[in-house]
Amino acid sequence: MRTRAARLLSLASYLGLTGWMMLWIMLLGDVAREHVSLLLLLLVTPLLLPLRGVLAGRDKALIWGSLVSLIYLVHGGMLAWSDADQRWFGLLELGLSVLFVVSASFYIRWRAAETATTA
Repeated sequence: MRTRAARLLSLASYLGLTGWMMLWIMLLGDVAREHVSLLLLLLVTPLLLPLRGVLAGRDKALIWGSLVSLIYLVHGGMLAWSDADQRWFGLLELGLSVLFVVSASFYIRWRAAETATTA
């Protein structure tokens, strides 16, 4: 049960982070119209690379997704620290990143423990 909860939480936070970055760049952020395409390419593409494996629940993809989401943890922290007008955007990005790293780590650990006890 806890493994399933960690899996759902990791999936929701990863998809939430991906969706949040697209929403922030296209609609909510203070981004010039001519830079939207470039920012989508630079900020969303890294999240799309391990997406297939994250959706399938593969360990290596979850680890790579966690490493990629650390970039967004730093970006969100920097945004929250430096720009008072967009502080909550950064805090949400930071929160989703931390939630994914923690839930993916627990999912991998708990699934490995379940596999070891059944084998």
